[in-house]
Amino acid sequence: MTLPNGSLSRILSGVALVEMGDPRRRRRLNKTMSKMAKRPSASFPHAMGSDVDLEGAYRLASSKNVDFQQLLDAFAEATAERAKSKRAVLVIHDTTDASFAHADPNEVGHLPSGKAGFFIHVALVVEADEWRRPLGVVHTEILSRPQRSKRGRKNKASGTETARWKDRESLRWARGVQAAQMALAGRTEVIHVADREGDSYAFLASMFDQNASFVVRVHHDRKVGDPTDPDQPWSALKAHVRGIEGVLERDVVLSARKSTAALRGSETHPPRRARMARLSFAASSIVLRRPRYLEDPVPPTLTLNVVHVREPDPPPDEKPIEWLLFTTLPVDSKTQIALVVDHYRTRWTIEEFNKALKTGCAYETREFQTLRALLVVLAMSLPIACEILWLRSRARAEHPVRATEVLTAQQIKILRQMGSRPLPRLPMARDALWAVAGLGGHHRRNGEPGWLVLYRGMQVLMLYEEAYQAAYEVGFLAGKKARPV
Repeated sequence: MTLPNGSLSRILSGVALVEMGDPRRRRRLNKTMSKMAKRPSASFPHAMGSDVDLEGAYRLASSKNVDFQQLLDAFAEATAERAKSKRAVLVIHDTTDASFAHADPNEVGHLPSGKAGFFIHVALVVEADEWRRPLGVVHTEILSRPQRSKRGRKNKASGTETARWKDRESLRWARGVQAAQMALAGRTEVIHVADREGDSYAFLASMFDQNASFVVRVHHDRKVGDPTDPDQPWSALKAHVRGIEGVLERDVVLSARKSTAALRGSETHPPRRARMARLSFAASSIVLRRPRYLEDPVPPTLTLNVVHVREPDPPPDEKPIEWLLFTTLPVDSKTQIALVVDHYRTRWTIEEFNKALKTGCAYETREFQTLRALLVVLAMSLPIACEILWLRSRARAEHPVRATEVLTAQQIKILRQMGSRPLPRLPMARDALWAVAGLGGHHRRNGEPGWLVLYRGMQVLMLYEEAYQAAYEVGFLAGKKARPV
């Protein structure tokens, strides 16, 4: 896969902000990232292209003078600058695991499976308006466990004990919000989005403490109170929301979902067939009470809004759709309620970002042996993964953007000849990328193309381009100029 020149300039925009100590290191970082961006999924030997550049990339990744955190901070600053021109942004928080089959767990860390690897906690900044363009990563935290966790062990620590641990892993959520708030302060409106793992009273309270706006998927069925009537008895959250009348309905296309080997995954995300679902939205304000295991200064209660999304009439053999969302955003009108749901739906972008990092950038195949080197390569890969997602955003954009912003003139010519979808005389980016998606096997009836089908299409286009270039060079060497496409 190759990325357009505009993507390359955005990827490298943070390099100038990195304090490298030696200008030669900055030049090497610039060159290495340029080559990685041109062939994100290629092996390092293939991407670097020469023994000299390959040796330079290996030295850069392993150098004690290259600091992983400094790279992250510089790229976060570049992200914050891009966010400055936007009316509002969503900061999506998530944790994913990275597994390295070639590595030693004692060197890079242990995953629960026993494999070598670590967890990556990311705060991804996404434009809140229009087509939800990914702008970059504003915070990254690594969780490398020195030994394999022991599930089901006896004598587990109580909630009161774990709440007092200063190094507990769950604090990463609050640190991510704090870092994003600091980086984006005064630049734009910020709304934080998290999945069910973020449903922790301590985490919600920490966001309140920072005056942060948020939308968080509910996991726990807590007891809740009525903020307008303190004398009302407390009730279970799910029972409370089922008594709220829906104020609007929306038809949503649900994609098919396969079963997973993990038991817990099958319970949380059971398999389903693709279908059209009619969903009902409702909202109200509620009061949460602090769990017993938490103490001051965590506030004793939190007053916030809850949005209930449910499928009133699911097919007989399908589990109904149901979401509960905690939010600080207003829910006084249909438009406001729908906006909260749309903000949460943007959370799926970070799942695609994780795929872009692992598949599009082939991060888990990078055969470095040390944690230091793997983290440096991770820092270089994060901006590239964002730009891979950017291609998808461009394919979905309704505003007219010239095709030459995402493809070269030669690639557009080749696409006219070899693609199955005709292009207009002056194609826009959307036209060109839909044609690229066609090369990747995309069918129009499947709706908007995702990044993976665009990735496959770009791979095919790149092969066509290499073949054309080889034919041109053969014709030139033979004394006959190859006929242009």
